[in-house]
Amino acid sequence: MRVRPLISLMLLVAAAPVAAQEPGPGDVFRDCAHCPQLVVIPAGAFEMGSPATEADRWEDEDPRHRVEMSAPFAVGVYEVTFSEWRACVWALACEREPDDWGWGREDRPVISVTWDEAQQYVAWLSRETGQHYRLLSEAEWEYAARAGAETARYWAETEAGQCRYANGGDEWSPCADGHEQTAPAGSYEPNAFGLYDVLGNVAEWTQDCWHDSYAGAPSDGSAWELPGCTERVLRGGAWVDGPAFLRLAFRTRNSAEVRYPNYGFRVARTMN
Repeated sequence: MRVRPLISLMLLVAAAPVAAQEPGPGDVFRDCAHCPQLVVIPAGAFEMGSPATEADRWEDEDPRHRVEMSAPFAVGVYEVTFSEWRACVWALACEREPDDWGWGREDRPVISVTWDEAQQYVAWLSRETGQHYRLLSEAEWEYAARAGAETARYWAETEAGQCRYANGGDEWSPCADGHEQTAPAGSYEPNAFGLYDVLGNVAEWTQDCWHDSYAGAPSDGSAWELPGCTERVLRGGAWVDGPAFLRLAFRTRNSAEVRYPNYGFRVARTMN
């Protein structure tokens, strides 16, 4: 019987493909050169909604309920920018280049995109990378935005200090933040998970259909869908909003076909 030389066996082992290791919680990465930068959010649990004692709360933030995230997921460090969106347009996967209203493009968040158009973008990223890109569910959004905070905002209970953390309406803000409309991504301090602009700058489309309350909401962090849904949830408030809307529990809605200069989005990616 002939025996394969040891050196040949070693070469075969060295040549064997090694599966790429997925990033872990806290890791920051990109799947491709034109993909948004992502950070891995750890699994965990939180109380979704606002307590009865929170100032400026709305009835649709009830009932407060516990949500369990059983697995990590990745979230865009920044809101999707004009330059990132342009790559999708050049690839003929996104249909249009939105108007920037003269405020600037490149590293500013893309604005005036519909929920349907955001779906085109995440579908393109999924095809490009072989990974599952999508919009965040409303529960994932609040969990990632809170980053462990139980206060109304991820930096404090009140709006004091907002100009360090969020781009809100200058006429409402306790101090001028230097940006009358949208600000370049990363202009303010991040939350504890390393996410920028989760409050202010642009309101972010989520995957969920609108419901008037959390009665019956999923407890596993999944998106809450409805057959024939036409209204989708937006979270985070925008550059035009006052402190009452720049709260972690604040939620609003609009038709999936609407374009506004204060609407944008952030991507999520399912981890393998």
